[in-house]
Amino acid sequence: MSTDLGGLYAAARGRITSILADLPADEVERVCPATPQWNVHDVLAHLRGITEDVRTGNLDGVTTDPWTDAQVQRHRQTSMADLLAGWDADAPLVEAVLSAPGGEAVQRAVFDVHAHEADLRGALGLPGVLPDEFGAWATPIFAQSFIATANERGLPAAQIITLEGDHVGAPDAPTVLRVSRFELFRSQLGRRSAAQVAAYDWGSTDPSPYIEHYFVFGPRPDDLVE
Repeated sequence: MSTDLGGLYAAARGRITSILADLPADEVERVCPATPQWNVHDVLAHLRGITEDVRTGNLDGVTTDPWTDAQVQRHRQTSMADLLAGWDADAPLVEAVLSAPGGEAVQRAVFDVHAHEADLRGALGLPGVLPDEFGAWATPIFAQSFIATANERGLPAAQIITLEGDHVGAPDAPTVLRVSRFELFRSQLGRRSAAQVAAYDWGSTDPSPYIEHYFVFGPRPDDLVE
């Protein structure tokens, strides 16, 4: 049975809205440790801005830093209430595309909203969580990508076993990484340092040759504990 990607996005949007709807004014400016260039308001401006840009067809440079930065700047003075209202109005279009056949072509939006949900929770002192349905879908994607990259670079075959019971890769692969779904997701998207990933449970394997090829967007320069 295929995963409803639009449903995953909508569920994350609902959780974020619940967290931010009645946020005290002094917490709106809290810097997100995972994305220190942005505060809570900036992250919401980005999420709202994505759906606005999709609706208006403003997709030149989609996913690049200038594209996302423009969303933040455009809504610098927009209230949290208006950001949430605008997101609520425009997001169903994005969710419909994700739920339609071929929605996996834009699955990055699902990764993005869950990454920023965790960013916001970290900024507000809430425990980091990875919803089961999203984790079950996303974990094999990230694990298989890392394993394929390691193979392409000529490294010994790897397998990943999560604490939740996922097993990705050949069972006889000599390199075994044991990690939680949450840590795998956060680290792959650059929310962990190279030292933190090296400290994961790699068994008897020296992780150094793998670290260079582990991150999707590169590692953080410093440690982040969530």
